[in-house]
Amino acid sequence: DSLDHAPSDQNIGSHMGFDATRKLPGENYRREWPELIRMDEDAQKKVDALLGKL
Repeated sequence: DSLDHAPSDQNIGSHMGFDATRKLPGENYRREWPELIRMDEDAQKKVDALLGKL
């Protein structure tokens, strides 16, 4: 990979990107944008407990 200066050989490696931004009218996105996902209370408690251990 040209952006990664660590490997001894150039252009080895890969990257993947995700564009999760809301689309503008001119970007040809014709479907409805999905609603935001919310964690249920049980999942939120588990995450909070794990974060408290960090």
